[in-house]
Amino acid sequence: MGRLLPFLILLMAVAFFTRVEFFFYLLYALFGIFVLGRLWAQRSVRAVALQRKHEERLFWGDQVPVQLEIRNTGWLPVLWLRLDDGVPLELGSSAHHRWVISLAPHERQVLSYTLRGRRRGYYQLGPLVTLGGDLLGSTTYKVPHHDGDLVIVYPKIVPLRDLGLPSQSPFGTLPSRQRLFEDPTRIRGVRDYQPGDSLRRMDWKTSARVGALQVRRYEPTMALETGILLNLDSDDYPPQHCRDATERGIVVAASLATHLIEKRQAVSLATNGRDPLQDPPSAEKARTASALPLRKGREHLMQVLDLLARIERTGEDEAVPFLDLLSRRTLALPWGSTVVVITPREVAGLFDTLLTLRRRGLLPILVLLLPDLEFTLTARRADQIGTQAIRIWSEQDLDMWR
Repeated sequence: MGRLLPFLILLMAVAFFTRVEFFFYLLYALFGIFVLGRLWAQRSVRAVALQRKHEERLFWGDQVPVQLEIRNTGWLPVLWLRLDDGVPLELGSSAHHRWVISLAPHERQVLSYTLRGRRRGYYQLGPLVTLGGDLLGSTTYKVPHHDGDLVIVYPKIVPLRDLGLPSQSPFGTLPSRQRLFEDPTRIRGVRDYQPGDSLRRMDWKTSARVGALQVRRYEPTMALETGILLNLDSDDYPPQHCRDATERGIVVAASLATHLIEKRQAVSLATNGRDPLQDPPSAEKARTASALPLRKGREHLMQVLDLLARIERTGEDEAVPFLDLLSRRTLALPWGSTVVVITPREVAGLFDTLLTLRRRGLLPILVLLLPDLEFTLTARRADQIGTQAIRIWSEQDLDMWR
């Protein structure tokens, strides 16, 4: 409009002073094109319907397509339409995807691009903006579509094979070397009767068939109910290692939870990180903490991974002190449960809290995320209270569980 209007004014002046009919015809034609073009562009752009289709959840390293469905719901053709879709850099090679298309009446087109889960997180796509106008380009209409599509990228999950975590909870589903925890519902076979065997273990049908007393043998099992406690308080991390160490702790938590839940074990998660879906903490509210109860199943695993994908580290007195979180969030765990404590390094009072957990019948495992030169001393102190200390400084350190 800024370019055409001065030309129309100039043409009007020329036509008025020269009184030449050609200039009047040209003025009427251009003015008609100008007015009709504005109405056409306005109506045609408003008749465009957009829909973005994509997977809402990605695993780390996955690539998923995004489809943009554009439909012209009106009877007027869309002469030109520019689409601009914003994408976080963590999800794609470009921050914007742009196309210029035209649409016939009731025409439908599908455009696509690819999302890449390069970093775990909680992202919002868009805004998706359309820009259309008339044929001369004198008038444009910009229509933002704030659809708020969300994408969650799960943290990297390292496949684990044999954790070897301790447990004192009987009657579970995992094989156990402790004969004390035999599961009477899982018959392993029979053996000859020995003095002292309980009559409840007698297999009378087999005894009658073989002509000698036979006793059932049961499969020893255990339940590995596990509480995962993750420290994401930035004040507990040195600045030079804060980002890498916290991300490594989240990878450890996600890998452990995935392995255990796939083995049909119950897992709980508690962290003093900040969940962006929660209200920000204020002076009147409690400090930041997020927790999921002890549960099993695929749905619970998705909740755990969702939280670990969204969670952010905290600082400046926003987070619940980790030792307080450790003491409170383990109260609901049953006797004999395993407690995996993921924290950057040993702090004052940590072993006192772990000893308290031991006295309550829990079995804590200490996972440290920083290269502490005194780790040998820390491991020795942990062994004195019956606790295992593990240092995971890189992904290769997880090989002990693979």
